[in-house]
Amino acid sequence: MVGGLPGVGKTTVARALAGRLGAAHLRIDAFEAALLRQGLVPTPADVGAHGYVLALAAADTCLAAGTDVVVDAVFPVAASRRPFRDLAVRRDAPVHWVRLICTDPVEHRRRVEQRAADLSGHVVPDWTAVQHRDVDQWHERHTIVDTVTGDPLAAVLAAVGATGRRPPGAPLR
Repeated sequence: MVGGLPGVGKTTVARALAGRLGAAHLRIDAFEAALLRQGLVPTPADVGAHGYVLALAAADTCLAAGTDVVVDAVFPVAASRRPFRDLAVRRDAPVHWVRLICTDPVEHRRRVEQRAADLSGHVVPDWTAVQHRDVDQWHERHTIVDTVTGDPLAAVLAAVGATGRRPPGAPLR
């Protein structure tokens, strides 16, 4: 599970991680954008938890098929993380929580302000929205990776104990 504020590099890291592990990459933004494109919700403000619910169903399907999953989401509050934790328990799947941060506020702001939507229907937040995002304390055991220093992918791979591409469902080493 890769979480963090918009603009910290979640999608870049999660996409690379999923590729390295041979896992499915489930990006909450993609589910939310699809809801908007299909007219299932009228505005971005109406999306709420729907994207997380759809991603949870996709994750359940993947895990049932023996496919590992990398979920890419803000995970702002415990209620957004809890169902994924419960799913891992139900599927007897190990779960690794990684919270990405960007400790350089100038760099973080630059990333947010220069970001362009790469999904049809996806609305990227502006810097003010990112700064005022309602987030709570992560009580899940997790690793924090700063995307400003070093190689974030290498740090995440080390945190989850992965050494390279592996068949779906194979244990992490």
